[in-house]
Amino acid sequence: MWRWAGVVAGGAVLTLLSSCGGEDERAEIAEAAETLAAALSSGDFSEVHFRSGQASTLATAAENLHEPFTELTPEVRVAQTQVQEPAEDSVRPPTAEVTFDHSWDLEEIGVDGEKWEYSTHADYVYDQDSDTWLLEGETELILPDYAGHETVSLSTTGADRGRIMDGTGRAMVYNRSVVRIGLDKSQLDSEESQTEAAQELADVIGIDAASYTEKVRAYGEEAFVEAIVVRTEGGHVTAADVEDLPGVHLVYDEMPLAESSDFAPQLLGRVGDVTAEHLEADPTLRVGDTVGVSGIQSVHDSTLRGSPGVNITVGPSVRYSVDPQPGDDVQTGLLPRVQDLAQEIADAQDVTTALVAIRPSTGAIIASATHNPDAPQVNTAIESTFAPGSTFKMVSALAMLRDGMSPTSSVPCPNSVTVHGQQFRNVAGFQDQYVGHIPFNTAVAVSCNTTFAGAWNRVSSAELVEAARDLGMDNDVGIGVPAIKARVPEDADLNLHAANLFGQGTVETSTLGMAAAAASIADGRTVHPWLVEREDEPDGNGLSEREGEQLRELMRGTVQYGTLRDLDPIPGPTVYAKTGTAEAGSGDDSYSHTWVIGSQGDLAVAVFLEEGEWGSSTNGPLMREFLVGAREILADQDS
Repeated sequence: MWRWAGVVAGGAVLTLLSSCGGEDERAEIAEAAETLAAALSSGDFSEVHFRSGQASTLATAAENLHEPFTELTPEVRVAQTQVQEPAEDSVRPPTAEVTFDHSWDLEEIGVDGEKWEYSTHADYVYDQDSDTWLLEGETELILPDYAGHETVSLSTTGADRGRIMDGTGRAMVYNRSVVRIGLDKSQLDSEESQTEAAQELADVIGIDAASYTEKVRAYGEEAFVEAIVVRTEGGHVTAADVEDLPGVHLVYDEMPLAESSDFAPQLLGRVGDVTAEHLEADPTLRVGDTVGVSGIQSVHDSTLRGSPGVNITVGPSVRYSVDPQPGDDVQTGLLPRVQDLAQEIADAQDVTTALVAIRPSTGAIIASATHNPDAPQVNTAIESTFAPGSTFKMVSALAMLRDGMSPTSSVPCPNSVTVHGQQFRNVAGFQDQYVGHIPFNTAVAVSCNTTFAGAWNRVSSAELVEAARDLGMDNDVGIGVPAIKARVPEDADLNLHAANLFGQGTVETSTLGMAAAAASIADGRTVHPWLVEREDEPDGNGLSEREGEQLRELMRGTVQYGTLRDLDPIPGPTVYAKTGTAEAGSGDDSYSHTWVIGSQGDLAVAVFLEEGEWGSSTNGPLMREFLVGAREILADQDS
């Protein structure tokens, strides 16, 4: 007569009933079960003792099941053990049934929060001679209803990519129709014809013929070799331009794109096919996936990409299925019409130009435009730094205010100042009427270099760094994509420090950094600009409201009677501004970086040209054009 003698759950013995001699010395079933659990996970059954079946058979079956999952293996846990003892007078051996829980963590292949889970059962017979629990080695130990030879496949379904939203909550980037243009090598019967077709296609669409030809040769004989992706509505080339060329094949698809190809391409970035580097860096990716490769699309790829759907099929049966989960949207502060205005102004210049506009009340970057004729891939506005010239005097002015000065304090403005053997002078043509002692706000308005160079022994480099940070130039606070705001050395001394105080020397800022300073002054607090909305707002208490008022008072005169006095009137609220011109190059190759920063109401802007005449004459009119146009756009948008 048979009777249950014990139940083991999770590997722990709950009860154990003795029914025959020798049980105390018997090998533990728990040990055999744990050995099998490890084998079911790894696929190595060499340590398992068999009553029937073979280790090689189970190993082959496990390898077949594991193959589509590459390096992913299941976690296998002993869930329950039931030992059955024979009657005392029976010649039958003890037996046991062990239940195993299998769990495949699909997050490791990119399916967030999903696990493929199932249970299997193993039968054991105790062999008294060898004191061993022997396994009945069936392939269903690995997977229920599995013979071990069925085709196992893992297929994923891409998720809809999240959208990049503008500052009004509207999508700027979402799936739009595209055409993938390339060559179908199966239509070209010789290497010569493939080479000729590749060169002809490259010439028509405007890509490097040698590189594309090499790519075509490297692909398999039946391959489709993509050359370019264009919008179906057309661009510099259309499907109709190439459809009659030898070997050309067109694949109609969708891709996340902005409304136009020239709308903030460096900021928004682009999406492309996964590369070998992507696959190495992220094991959840698979060949054929698309990922962000630049800008917001790259930095926030994990948010935008979503989670793919998956089907696990064994033979004709789908054993596990989960639907794809769409990616989340990414919220930006960009305002498309303002961005277009900024880009139009930048593109109209003959030299590298950058313009960044911020809403001081929120810190949102509403426009960031770069025009870089020599290096269009460089996002000059947020990634490049230059000597800021006299716009940096607003940073120095904050440090000087903190040293006890006020906007009306009398300050020296001599013709020259000598620090550690180096002579500093005002710009050529500086008005004699301002030489001598003048109010601090006048020194800022007319941009007296010697006033600031002469403060080298009152304001330290460390205090200058602190002032820059309190005006929003903190590189430790990001904007949502790679960016730099300023490089302000903490250890500059003597004449080098004197030069830094009026924006020369070794201090450098980006257009973003100077726009942050203008925004902070406008709002009377430390404004940390953002392109992509943050979950937590950084501390904005570095700059006080009173300091903001004083700095605005220093900037007011620039337009009224200072370096921008000849600028055409700008309608609307008071404009606070500061110009800057920084020497660059040397000798016959010298030239000037030109700057202007300003604010009007809830709008702050910085405009930079790598080469110009003066910040007042070159950049001032561009600031005016932007402020007037942006105010009209914002008024229309808010109405």
